[in-house]
Amino acid sequence: MKKRVSTTIALTLASVLALSACTGGNNNNGQATTPSATNASGSATEAPKDVNLRIIWWGNQDRHDITSQVLDLYSASKPNITFSPEYQGFDGYYQKLTLLAASNNMPDIFQFYVGASEANQFTNKGLVEPLDEYIANGLIDVSNIGESTLSGGKDKDGKIYGIPLGVNARAMFVDVAAYEKAGLTIPENGYDTWEAVYEDLKVLKGVTGSYGADDILNSAFTFHYYARQFGQSAYAEGTGIGFDEKVFTDFFNMRKQWVSEGLMPKMDATLSVKGPEESFFVKGQSAVLVGYTNQYPSIAKAAGRDIRMIMLPGPNSDKAMDVRPGLHFSISSKSENKEEAAQFISYFVNNVEANMILNANRGMPISSTVREALSASFEPEMKAVAEYMEKVAGHSGPLDPPVPAGTGEIQALMEDIEQQIMFDQISPADGYAKLAKEAASITADYKE
Repeated sequence: MKKRVSTTIALTLASVLALSACTGGNNNNGQATTPSATNASGSATEAPKDVNLRIIWWGNQDRHDITSQVLDLYSASKPNITFSPEYQGFDGYYQKLTLLAASNNMPDIFQFYVGASEANQFTNKGLVEPLDEYIANGLIDVSNIGESTLSGGKDKDGKIYGIPLGVNARAMFVDVAAYEKAGLTIPENGYDTWEAVYEDLKVLKGVTGSYGADDILNSAFTFHYYARQFGQSAYAEGTGIGFDEKVFTDFFNMRKQWVSEGLMPKMDATLSVKGPEESFFVKGQSAVLVGYTNQYPSIAKAAGRDIRMIMLPGPNSDKAMDVRPGLHFSISSKSENKEEAAQFISYFVNNVEANMILNANRGMPISSTVREALSASFEPEMKAVAEYMEKVAGHSGPLDPPVPAGTGEIQALMEDIEQQIMFDQISPADGYAKLAKEAASITADYKE
C-alpha cells in the first residue's frame, strides 16, 4: 500500500539519530560568552552567557505578531537572551520540522502537539527532550498549573514532552438572532440528542435561506467526539481505529441524510471553505458551526453578530466532552540551551504581562494565577470563552490515550474514505470495511 506524507517524514527521521551522532548540536548564530564581571568584593563572577534561542511555531498573522512581542519583552528583561524566530501557517509545518531534524538543525524551542500522529515520530526518535527534570528543579514552574492540564503533555511512556500553552474545548457556535427569528430556544447546556439538532436545523434553514449549519459532521473534528459518546475512540493500538462499524455507519448515514436535505452543504462546497472565518456561518448562510474555543473570538468578530457557545449534543456529552491542551512548547533534545529554553517556556505560561499580550490566542491560560489576573481585562469574547471553559470543566471526561504510530496515515485514509462516501462512490458500510482493513495494515507496518 502506498504510504502518505507521514511515511516520508518517518523515513527522513530515520537518518536523524545517525547524523546527530556525527555532528554537534544547534548552531546558535555565533553566540559568545560575555566577559567575567566583578562583584562587590572585587572577585570575578561569570556573567550570564549570551544565548540565542531559535524558536518556531505555526499560526496566523495575529499569533505571529503577539508572540514576537512576547519575545521582545523577554529579551528586555534578560538582555543576554535573544531569539531567532521562524513561523508559518500549519500547512507544511511538520514537513519543515522534519527537514530541520534531518539536517541536525532543530530549533531550541518548537510549537508541538504531544500525542498527535505527526508528533509521535519525533518523540519516538528521541528528538524531543523530556521536561520532567526541568519541572523537578524548578526551571519550569508548574505550581499554579493543574495536574490534569500538565498531563496533557505526557506521551505513552509517561514522561512530559511538552508544556501546554493553553487549554481548549470543542464547542457548537450558534447564531442568536437566527434562533430568535426561527422561534427556537438555544439549549443552555447543549442539545440532548442529535435528533433534536436535526429538527432545529430544518427550521433554521428557512431562516438563513441557505443551510441550517455548516458541515458539523466532519471526520476530523466531530467524529472523534461522536465516538467518545459511545465509549470508543478514533484510534487504538493494534487495530489502528478504536470504533466499531455501527458507530461509523450511523454517523455517516446521518451526515448523508442532512446533506441530502440541504441542511448542510455538499462535500464540494465544504472543501472550498479554508477556515472558520470563511465559513457559511460567518457569511450568515448558516446558523450553526462547530470548532474549538480559541477560535471563538475571531469567529465572533468576523461574523459581526451575537454568537453563543454551547456544548456539543448528547447523548453522553459529559463523557464525550474534554478539556484539551491547545498546543505545546517543546525543547529539542539536541539543543545546547535546554535550561534557557525551559526558563523561557516557564515565563511564557506563567508571566501575567506576557499573557496580557497573548490574550489566550493558543487557548485559555493554564496558570490559575494568570487566569485570575487576566479575567478582569478580557474582552467580551474572551470572557465568554472563560465562562464556557468553566462549564465544560465540570462536564467532561478524560482525554483519549496518545495515538499509536501511523495515525497520520490512518487519518488521511479516513479523510479519503470520507470523501468517497460523501461523493457517493462507496457506501458507509463498505467504507468501514476498507478503513478497518487498511488501518490494521498501516499499524502492522509500524510494528515490523
